[in-house]
Amino acid sequence: MRKYIKYLVLLALVWALAYGVGRIYYRTTGGFTISNITYDLPYDARWEMRSPDEDEAHAVEAILHQPFHYLGKGCQSYVFVSEDNRYVLKFFKYQRFRPKAWLPYMTFIPGMEGYLQSKSECKKRKLESVFSSWKIAYEDLLPETGVLFVHLNKTQLNMTKGQREKPFVIYDKMGWEHSLNLNDYEYLLQRKAKLLCPTLDGLMAQGKVYEAKQLLDRLIQMLLSEYHRGYADNDHALMQNTGVLDGRPVHIDVGQFVKNDKVRDPEVYNHELFNKTWKFRKWLSENHPELASHLEMLLRQVMGDEAFSALKPRLNKASMGVLSHHAD
Repeated sequence: MRKYIKYLVLLALVWALAYGVGRIYYRTTGGFTISNITYDLPYDARWEMRSPDEDEAHAVEAILHQPFHYLGKGCQSYVFVSEDNRYVLKFFKYQRFRPKAWLPYMTFIPGMEGYLQSKSECKKRKLESVFSSWKIAYEDLLPETGVLFVHLNKTQLNMTKGQREKPFVIYDKMGWEHSLNLNDYEYLLQRKAKLLCPTLDGLMAQGKVYEAKQLLDRLIQMLLSEYHRGYADNDHALMQNTGVLDGRPVHIDVGQFVKNDKVRDPEVYNHELFNKTWKFRKWLSENHPELASHLEMLLRQVMGDEAFSALKPRLNKASMGVLSHHAD
C-alpha cells in the first residue's frame, strides 16, 4: 500500500513538473514556432487575390523590408508588429486547424478513424471560413479594415513579380531572429490601429466630446454600410476588435466576416447591431455616460424607438457566428 501511494505521489510530482515546465515555455514563447505557421496546403483558386497595382505593390514591398517583432496572438493568428510600429503582420496558428499529431496513432481504437476524419473536416471548414474572411477584408472591405495585402496561395515570386533583395525577418517573443521566405507562408499585412476604447478615453480626457461623438457616428455608419452591402462580422467582440485609424473606426480582427444577403434585412442587421454594441454600451455607461446616451440615440434613429426597446441581447456563445457565407 505504501509503495502504491509513493508511486502515485511520484506520478503526481512528475505531472506537476511537466505541466509547470509547459506553462513556463508557453508563457515565454507565446506558443509560437515556425512549424505552427507552416502548413503544406495545395493551391486553391478560391484564394487567389486581386493583384495590387504598382503603387500598392511597391508600398507593401517597402513595408516588408523592415523586421517585424512578436506582438501577441489571437484565436486564429500570431501577430507581429513592424519596427516602425505602423503595421502588423498576421500568420495563421495552424495548430488550431490541424488534428492533434498523435490522433492518427490511435486509429486502432474502435470509432477513432471516423472521429479523426470528422475532426479533420471540421477544422478544414474553420480554416476555409477564415481564408474567406481574409479575402473579403482585402478585396471588399479594405477601407474598413486597413488591410494592405493578403497572401493565401504559396507563390514562386512576390507581389512585385521580382525576387526579394533580402529575406524577410521576424523576431519571436524571446527575441530570436527567424528569416522567412514569405512566398511559402499564408499571411495578412494590415495597418496598426489604436484600440477604440482607449481612444475614446483619451478624447474625453482632453475634453474633445464632439470628436468622440463623431467617432461613434462613424462607427455606426461603417457597420450599417457593411450590412447594406451584405457583409457582417460574426465576432461580436466590438471593443476588443475595433481600432481607430486617422480618426475613423476599423476592424482589427478580420477573421469572421461573411457575405450573406440575409444581413441586408433590417430585422436581421438591427439585431446584429444591437448584440454587437451591447457590451460596448455598458462600458460607455460606466465610463462616459454622455457617449452612452449618444450611441443609444444613434441606434434608436436606425431601428426606431419601438424596435430598439423591444430587442433583447443574445449573448450566449451559441448565438454568435450564426450567419453563413451564403444567403439562406
